[in-house]
Amino acid sequence: MKNIDMYFLSDIKIFHIYNKYIMHMISYYNESGYLELLKDVCKFGEQKKTRNGEVYSRFGIIITFDKFPLLTTKKMFTRGIIEELLWFLRGSTNAKELQEKCVYIWDGNSSREYLDSVGLHHYAEGELGPVYGWQWRKFGKAYNNENINGLNNDNNEGFDQIKYVLEELMKPDNSRRAVLSAWNPSQLAEMALPPCHMIYTFYKDNSGLSCLMNMRSSDLFLGLPFNLASTAILTHIIAKVLHISNVAKISIVITDAHVYKEHIDAVNTQIKNDCMPPPTFNIKKDAPPISSSLNEKLAWIEGLTCEDFEIIGYTSAAAIKAPMK
Repeated sequence: MKNIDMYFLSDIKIFHIYNKYIMHMISYYNESGYLELLKDVCKFGEQKKTRNGEVYSRFGIIITFDKFPLLTTKKMFTRGIIEELLWFLRGSTNAKELQEKCVYIWDGNSSREYLDSVGLHHYAEGELGPVYGWQWRKFGKAYNNENINGLNNDNNEGFDQIKYVLEELMKPDNSRRAVLSAWNPSQLAEMALPPCHMIYTFYKDNSGLSCLMNMRSSDLFLGLPFNLASTAILTHIIAKVLHISNVAKISIVITDAHVYKEHIDAVNTQIKNDCMPPPTFNIKKDAPPISSSLNEKLAWIEGLTCEDFEIIGYTSAAAIKAPMK
């Protein structure tokens, strides 16, 4: 093979294959791998113009954590991560519910100016359309409640994918169909923002419950750290309610992994910070008995609050600010 240089970095388990076009990397592990991912995308990524700014972009990335993936090289907004996830799990789609909890991460995509810019003039400010929560809990239900053609045609309530995932994971034959999808092409035009984190596939074995999540697009500095922790917490919730004793691995596969030009200074600050020991995560609220009904399990999930979670031993560098793109 000509013009090929291959090498291993055992501490972060990254395999590089380079030719004159600089081919993509395969895998990154844990927070040290995340920092390498930032460096590599900034160094080797293709400069591209996108709808909301210039980026350095690479294709086909996978990152895996075998500890709770809350980054320590910058302080994370843990309360915001939890509140957003619980908002999804309730099937909510209005950003004002998050604003009431002082979480403003969806404000930019639910402002009057933004909604008008994407043709959603008929939405009230704060309304986002059939985004993540809608798809998770009501897949197939018409958002405007008119001419409903849901998958559950007997009650027009759509298809509850969280219930479905629980059902699959409870089967004794190790189902490979525990898949949660937010990607619904028939409703993309009604969404303020199409889903970036699209598909979650859960895997159960003797080591516990794992999850592989697929992203079509990932803002590596602001978005991916949020998504890693959120995916892990979702997996912990499902493991808890099903009495699975351990969460084993969290993996995220990314099609377009990118760093915005405006984030380069922030990235350079973060990669100078040392990784600290990862924290542990616990859900304090007791789950219903293993023999409880699916409806009781769903009610427990929907009743969770931010106060039911604890992150133990979290030490981090300072927060690093960067503009949301």
